[in-house]
Amino acid sequence: MPLTAKGKKILAAMQKKYGKVRGKTIFYKSQNKGTIKGTHKK
Repeated sequence: MPLTAKGKKILAAMQKKYGKVRGKTIFYKSQNKGTIKGTHKK
């Protein structure tokens, strides 16, 4: 699913903080866990 504006913003921030690969991993793990919501279009 494509990311919403909120999802793109959070992903970019995580990639800046943790690095490109690790940031993406943390983003999707957080999303699957339910920590962050509203990041994908339905």
